[in-house]
Amino acid sequence: MQLLTVDTLDIASQKIFSYLQKETLLIEEKLLLDSQHCVLAQDIYAPFAVPHFKRSTVDGYAICHKDSTGVTESLPSFLKIIGKVEMGQENTFSIKSGECVYVPTGGMLPQGADSMIMLEYTEKLTEDELAIYQNVAYNAGVVNIGEDMEEKSLVLKKGTRLRPHEIGVLAALGITSVLVYAKPIVAIISLGDEILAPEQELTMGKVYDINSYGLYAQAKKFGFDVLSITRVCDDRNQIKNTIIKLMQLADIVVLSGGSSQGEKDFTASLLGELASSGVLTHGIAIKPGKPTITAYDEFSKTLLLGLPGHPVAAMLLFELLAQNVYNQLMDCKEENCIVAKMANNFPSADGKLTCQLVDLIIQNKEYIATPIFSKSGLISSLAKAQGYILVDMNTEGIKKDEQVLVHIL
Repeated sequence: MQLLTVDTLDIASQKIFSYLQKETLLIEEKLLLDSQHCVLAQDIYAPFAVPHFKRSTVDGYAICHKDSTGVTESLPSFLKIIGKVEMGQENTFSIKSGECVYVPTGGMLPQGADSMIMLEYTEKLTEDELAIYQNVAYNAGVVNIGEDMEEKSLVLKKGTRLRPHEIGVLAALGITSVLVYAKPIVAIISLGDEILAPEQELTMGKVYDINSYGLYAQAKKFGFDVLSITRVCDDRNQIKNTIIKLMQLADIVVLSGGSSQGEKDFTASLLGELASSGVLTHGIAIKPGKPTITAYDEFSKTLLLGLPGHPVAAMLLFELLAQNVYNQLMDCKEENCIVAKMANNFPSADGKLTCQLVDLIIQNKEYIATPIFSKSGLISSLAKAQGYILVDMNTEGIKKDEQVLVHIL
């Protein structure tokens, strides 16, 4: 049996990146409501200040804050009510010391007002007389012009992945469409005579297809589009024809299973035959996921990934390779990580980068990471895990209470 000559994860990623960076990423215009999970291909500058008028953050009365100096519940101040601001309407009021105007939450402050006093600290004595019972500071209950976003300021950088939060920001600027990188198209092939679709009857010796569903959901989560899921038995010609067909349609063709050294594992030889680059990597010094295969075809511009059949390894390597490389291409620097303390000593794997699933709890206001020990074929370990840590191959491991960076799943 031929032994695998492995690459480090960094080298495997660099090999993929060196080919993909030669290609120009497609950019498309998306309606704002259709842009979630997309990555911005442009910088966004505020076309105007937000807010563009002085607004109240409370329901109450606009006043000159000096009129509340020394005020207490037993020693109120009395102000003249000169009007009421209507929501959504420009007001023309202008107040001076000794006067006030009612302003609802979000309403426009009148000229001369510099603070808001909340309704519950006031008492309306007559239609035009108000008693106030609290001292308020300058700018209390007020959002000033441009306090949220200044006019012409850089609001979102190119390479930002659009979450609901960013979409809300863009809506506040009146932006209805944005330039984004076209989502990479992924085709998933699940290999093996033993694989069944979940709707089929389960029989002895067969297993349901975990990887296709996990990889499909993962690709969607990472902002990819999924073209198809295909299940193929261990037949070399059928696998080859399926790959050839999908290479014409997808940016990434992912095969799970058939990447090790078994007698029916055709992936490495097929990818070497079909990709103009040949096989870039056949084996990564990582646990789990060592028998991962990568290749790139310059004619169809397709990245080919042969992932292990074990679900945990397949899903982790898809994230560590496909997602991370495409994030790098799009200059997307999202880091969904937290710092935690290790719950116990954890040894590293000899000569391998260890990707270890962990559970997280909060203890004394700190995150504590506890390793989840499981074989890579047991999918339930992923459901139990909240993240993973990467333990460098050149370390002896991690000591109890040592700080670690946890990548949130």
